[in-house]
Amino acid sequence: MRKWIALAALAALLCCVLVPQVSFTEDRDTVLLARAIYALAKDASYEAKLAVGAVAMNRVDSAWFPDTLGGVLNEQHQFPIGSRYDADSLSAAHAVLAGRRALSAEAVYYQAPNASNPRPDAPIAMVDGFSFYR
Repeated sequence: MRKWIALAALAALLCCVLVPQVSFTEDRDTVLLARAIYALAKDASYEAKLAVGAVAMNRVDSAWFPDTLGGVLNEQHQFPIGSRYDADSLSAAHAVLAGRRALSAEAVYYQAPNASNPRPDAPIAMVDGFSFYR
């Protein structure tokens, strides 16, 4: 009987460690933004993650885009949203949602470093190969 209890406890522990989940302290928007940041900038610096998050929040604040984070992130062909996130992406999401911005409010477009068709206009900022535009 003790072996079964120990096995069940081990299985529960592994599920908690290996499966990314929303914790009781994380709200839906924070996790959604963290997943989008991770999908775009998982190998980039923390500053790049902040910049990607800032673009999303700049869009929320703009009259030209949906006025909710979910609306902005779920717009077609704009932000990929994966199923995972890491500690840096979650930290960046917290910081951005708390008001920290790595870019000016006019930066509402981004282009990833591996983009196949570069934009013809000059970016207003560049961070880790990401280009940011107004």
